[in-house]
Amino acid sequence: MTRTPPPEPTRPQASVTNPLGGRLHLSSKRDAIRRQWSGYVAYVRACPDCAWENQETDLFCVNCAHDIRGAPVTSSDAPRAGLDLLNRRLARDQLSRTRTRVETAHGGGGWIVVGGVMLLISIVVQADPPVQVLSWLGGVVLVLYGIWRIRRDGPSLRLWGIVLSLLAASSVGLVGYRALSAPDGGSNSGSIAATTPGGATGATPGTEATLDMGGSVVQGEVPMYRGGPLHNGQLPGPPPRSNPRLAWRFDTGGEVYSSPAIADGIIYVASKSGFLYAIDASNGTELWRVTVSEYVTRSSPAVVDGTVYIGGGFVFLALDAKTGAERWRVPVQYSGQATPTVAGGMVVISSQEGYVFGIDAASGEVKWRSPTDGVTFGTPSVSGSRVVFGTDAGVLYNLELGTGKLNWRIPLSGAIFASPAILDDTILVPTQASTMLAIDLESGDSRWTAARGGAESAAIAGDLVVLSASDGGIYGLDLATGAQRWIHASGKRALSAPTVSGDTVITGAGNTLLALDPATGAQKWYYLATDIIETSPVVLDGFVFFGSRDGFLYAVSD
Repeated sequence: MTRTPPPEPTRPQASVTNPLGGRLHLSSKRDAIRRQWSGYVAYVRACPDCAWENQETDLFCVNCAHDIRGAPVTSSDAPRAGLDLLNRRLARDQLSRTRTRVETAHGGGGWIVVGGVMLLISIVVQADPPVQVLSWLGGVVLVLYGIWRIRRDGPSLRLWGIVLSLLAASSVGLVGYRALSAPDGGSNSGSIAATTPGGATGATPGTEATLDMGGSVVQGEVPMYRGGPLHNGQLPGPPPRSNPRLAWRFDTGGEVYSSPAIADGIIYVASKSGFLYAIDASNGTELWRVTVSEYVTRSSPAVVDGTVYIGGGFVFLALDAKTGAERWRVPVQYSGQATPTVAGGMVVISSQEGYVFGIDAASGEVKWRSPTDGVTFGTPSVSGSRVVFGTDAGVLYNLELGTGKLNWRIPLSGAIFASPAILDDTILVPTQASTMLAIDLESGDSRWTAARGGAESAAIAGDLVVLSASDGGIYGLDLATGAQRWIHASGKRALSAPTVSGDTVITGAGNTLLALDPATGAQKWYYLATDIIETSPVVLDGFVFFGSRDGFLYAVSD
């Protein structure tokens, strides 16, 4: 028996006009043509179950999913049916687009994070001003670039706007904290020549004094780095007994890495500006200045018998202590870090060309020149006729003062940047391998080794060795054995070699000047500078003199 297929649904002939008005497309042109204009008469399949009008091409009801393949195709009786179906189709397409995963735009959040970190580094980390400026500019550029990358992403812009607002608030809070914690002191407003980059705060007419010193006068002497040729950090003192106040501060015009020397009531200090200054120690008045270098000057001056000795650039100079007039000079391959040691009529300096020099203190004649393995960054120490120093190659040398003859040399486990400290017949030298060694001056034999080291020289207080170590701690070690007695955790990296005056250890940790009890390591008092302290403090007649990266030489006292 042959089954006849059901007849194809008949399409009614379109009327001449449609409910919207206008000319109709003929039915023979099919859907694609008819739908070119939204005013066509809709042909639909009405669902026999729910009466929903579906498009003529639908096989199942979009409302109830009933099979409508057998339903006839008829013209819709709904007014404006074509426009209604078109709107429904557009709404469905819009819903499909909203459910489609949006392609991820090129993000800028990472750039904003990196830029924010660089901005925080420029504010929090106390680096050289050029480094801080570059970090700040780089951070701003990266943040702006990140914002540009997400400029069309509203939610991301709102999110990162909150993050940047918190960052800005934190920065303002940090700056405010620094301003409130900065030491008191007037700014330099005295009349100074145009070539003068700085002056004393609280000392000259027209400036504000921060502490009435009652006519006190600094009478003692600290003639060279860390007190004398032994460089063991023992200073005359006495130190302030309680939290000191700012007596005065002097603007040198550049970061101060040079430790001051004092003789006859005058402080001599150099700075990154290239000047050597002579300053009245009692009130901070500038007496004279001399340009010693166009390069960074880290050399600490020495003052002996009315002569100031200092290295600068490619020369080593001897100047009159009263006037600054030059007495003699010696060409040296970059002596900007060559802190001199004066003893026995000789000036001993190092250079960054791999030599140590012995120079006649009176005439400037070079008596000897000794080659070294590596570069000597520390200051040579002198005990009697022995000159002791180390190099960045990790070699410790012992030479004769008068001739430069080698007595012995010892290779150590790490680079040596500190100046050796000498007491009697014992040399104390820290290394970059985190070790401190006690070595016999005559034989070079090792007495003990402690697992503490760094780039700063040690100070000796009786039977105690005080060291600012590379791990950030300040340690008290037994002089005889090297055993640890105490540790003071300052919370900041100490870049200042400690000094000792009576019953007080004084050192810098970050921007804080600390006074510690040598018996226990407990803090006695502190003073906040406005930037990192890298100079070794000088303690004399109730004052502490020190320099900072902010360019000021500070004088604090009770």
